[in-house]
Amino acid sequence: MLADKGSTFTIRDCFITTPKDRGITSSGRGCQGMCIERCQFLSSENAIRVSQRKSIVLNVNANDVKLRYCRSERVKHFAVMSGQNHLIVGNHFFQGDTIDGGIRSAAVVLAEPYASCIFTNNYVDNAFLEWTNEREASPNRSGGFSFSSLDVTSNIFLSGDVSSSFSFLVVTPYGSGHFLNGLNVTGNRFRSINGSITRAERVDTSYADLDSTRTRNVRFDGNSFHGIGRPVESPLHKEMQQNTAQQTWVVDTGPGLPFAARALSVDAVAVRGGVRNASNQRNYDHPFVRAQQGPDSDQVNVIWSEAVSSKISVTVRMDNDVV
Repeated sequence: MLADKGSTFTIRDCFITTPKDRGITSSGRGCQGMCIERCQFLSSENAIRVSQRKSIVLNVNANDVKLRYCRSERVKHFAVMSGQNHLIVGNHFFQGDTIDGGIRSAAVVLAEPYASCIFTNNYVDNAFLEWTNEREASPNRSGGFSFSSLDVTSNIFLSGDVSSSFSFLVVTPYGSGHFLNGLNVTGNRFRSINGSITRAERVDTSYADLDSTRTRNVRFDGNSFHGIGRPVESPLHKEMQQNTAQQTWVVDTGPGLPFAARALSVDAVAVRGGVRNASNQRNYDHPFVRAQQGPDSDQVNVIWSEAVSSKISVTVRMDNDVV
């Protein structure tokens, strides 16, 4: 247990073996600027299923913690972290069990919505990253930046023998009115073996949902998906072939946008080949678009001056520049 106050507590090149409940625990602000580097955390719960585990490697209440190049095995959580401006770099945590189609627990829980956190070059094995606002005394949003400023880049995410509902990145709002306002998910490797999962990312709506009409500044691209039923990206590049002449073309993003979000804005419409009307005459007019169409607001209408046919590429986003 750390002191109630202090800064830059450091552990390097250490083994913490079979902790009962916590490996390193902070009850106050003694974790400010803490550095945990090149350590290994060995669990006493290897032989039991995920749902029965209770041990947590460490918890954090203050800002500016550095977790770098550590290894953790089969605990319930590697780190439960309040505070902001954390660097989580180059760690390997694995938390699976031998249950086919089993559940998994979060390796890292970010417990405040404004994270200002970098999560990079980690190996996340049969576990996930969860982002919540569970530490807010009044979880319904009444101001502030909401779920903001998280960078998830160049990580390995791997799962095996898990339930198809498992996801590697989970956002869990504990109150109403929250939205994504600064999230970068790029260059990651998402893979499921011995059974596929539906999607790599999701919103846990057990307590509340996100307001997808207010999504701002989200980039989700350059990732690879294997054994994932619904690969996603934003901006989403969607091609559509319209074989019969129509004035309004409906472009369905389907499951292509992250977090099953709305088609909130359109960056571009590019024509692939000549556009022709019902009389087979060329049409040189430029269409306009309407976003957030359809019952789930995940469609885009491309509207021409007359009924035409051709092939187009549309760049659709789940976010907007305006809150």
